[in-house]
Amino acid sequence: MSGFKTFYNFYNIERRFVAIILIVATLFIALLGRVFYLQIVNGKQLQTMAADEWLRDLPLSSKRGEIYDANGVSLATTITTYDVYVRARNVENAIDLANALSNELNLDYSNVYKKIINKNISEVLIKMQVDEHIALNLTQFSGVYLSQNVARVYPYSNLLTQVLGYCTIDNIGQAGLELYYDKYLKGIDGKSLTQTNAQGKEIENSLGYYIPSVPGADLYTTIDVQMQSILEKELQTAYEEHKATSVSGIILDAETGGIKAMSNLPSFDLNNVPRDDINMLQNRTKNSCVVDVYEPGSTFKLITLAAALNEGLTDINEHFFCGGRTTVDGETIKCWKTTGHGNLTLMEAFKASCNCVFVNLALRVGLDKFYEYLNYFGIGKKTGVDIASESSGIIMPKENVRRVDLARIGFGHAIAVTQLQMANVYAKITTGNQITPHLLDKISVDDKILYQISSPKTKVKLSQNTIQTINSMLANNVNSEGKFTFIAGYDVGGKTGTAQKYDENGKIATGKYISSCITTYPAQNPKYIFIATVNEPSNGAYYGGVVAKPIGEKVFSKIFETKAIQPTDESQLNNTPNIEMPNVVGMSLAEAVATLKQLGLDCIFDGEGEYVIAQLPPQGTKLYFAEIVFLITN
Repeated sequence: MSGFKTFYNFYNIERRFVAIILIVATLFIALLGRVFYLQIVNGKQLQTMAADEWLRDLPLSSKRGEIYDANGVSLATTITTYDVYVRARNVENAIDLANALSNELNLDYSNVYKKIINKNISEVLIKMQVDEHIALNLTQFSGVYLSQNVARVYPYSNLLTQVLGYCTIDNIGQAGLELYYDKYLKGIDGKSLTQTNAQGKEIENSLGYYIPSVPGADLYTTIDVQMQSILEKELQTAYEEHKATSVSGIILDAETGGIKAMSNLPSFDLNNVPRDDINMLQNRTKNSCVVDVYEPGSTFKLITLAAALNEGLTDINEHFFCGGRTTVDGETIKCWKTTGHGNLTLMEAFKASCNCVFVNLALRVGLDKFYEYLNYFGIGKKTGVDIASESSGIIMPKENVRRVDLARIGFGHAIAVTQLQMANVYAKITTGNQITPHLLDKISVDDKILYQISSPKTKVKLSQNTIQTINSMLANNVNSEGKFTFIAGYDVGGKTGTAQKYDENGKIATGKYISSCITTYPAQNPKYIFIATVNEPSNGAYYGGVVAKPIGEKVFSKIFETKAIQPTDESQLNNTPNIEMPNVVGMSLAEAVATLKQLGLDCIFDGEGEYVIAQLPPQGTKLYFAEIVFLITN
């Protein structure tokens, strides 16, 4: 019996030993598994958590890419600034530090003091983008830390406001090119890290870590800052002179599609963005040249002319008659000259901008063919320009268009376009090339080109004869009796337009107009297309020939001078304005017209009164022979 007990005890002990071994082995395996999980599977996450616990990091903002004009002139650059942080656990004298921070950074003392004594937060941002001298001076106080940052600076202030756009205070593009190409411009931020103890206080003589930032790419645009400056100066003059709601303009390279200048006024200084006035900021940031649509009026007649000529439905010598109005399907359509133009050729009708003739031409072309040309020239479609929120314009669905609608579209009514669309259409028709407007030329990093815009050219479906005829007619439009162009010695073409505006209910808004002018140079083979629109001029005159045309004249005159472009016909240079504008205010309209015609001047007038109550230009202005003046009757 004792032997059995001995065996049983031995067996029992052995079982216990095996059980212990198994338990220990299981625990060991579990421990190995846990170590494997922590070290291999979850190692990176735990390392990150440890770094977050023992390291305090401050961001190092990347240098935002530069924006240049076509000649390498800086339009947007960055300067080094500093973000000021405070680590409360390292502050020795909170009162002195709060005083220094509030005084130097122009901040409220009580708010600053509350921030720098809050030890529950490892570090707190006091202010971003502080001037280097001020920021470095603040580091004499314990607990103050700096993070390198950059601030966006625009050397030309309020030039190109809507084109360039602006950035947030932390350098994120918000509008214009800054927004459209933000992913290329912004770069990659870096970090500066320091070791801290369990309380978040920096460990003396500890290692620091530095992850450098990567600068953004540079943009080279098609903008010519000289042309831009000229455009904005002349638009500002027109804006003030005509007391307009707004003015806009574009200079387009007709050969490449590159936008040389683009402006909308009023605008604002890009170095002083009105962030506290959201409505103003939104209104003045909007690029009206590509966003807003308007009824083009007579500038649209070029499309009708191109379609009719190209289809062989008319020629420059065909004669027409304008009695001041025409009837289409029982509806009366008035010419802008209600007394009528009488007998005139196509060339004369285009120069006189006779609505009745272009009603006739649109109906000849017919709905299907007319809409083919509209589609071909891009009416009702976006141009593809690299600007956000581009509008496609407004065009009636073809199936809804009546003959009377087609008649009105023929002279630029019952349709809406953007300015860039119209500039692009003129480029296509006058050069015979299809182009895509653009602002970007190339993107580069360290002078190495990453991407460059190509400008492939495809031909439009216009005959060379149609193109040459149209260019001659555009040149004739700005000639005075064929003696000289509106810029003496230079081959310039153009067309003006005047259109009424509509209110929210779709009714004509009394006294509100859009005045426009499109100019081509050189007229026979255009390199540049210029368009200007004056929205709601309110100083008396509103016809495009009186309000907008002078903008084109002044812009191109100064471009020729600045770029040292020589005249092509020096025989015209001796032509100077030598007719002095008389004072016809107070005269009867008949007497005023007779007086002006005797001097060799032409006139247009507004109102149906008997007497002249205002004139433009004022008395004493020197004018050319056959130049147009504007009269207002009571």
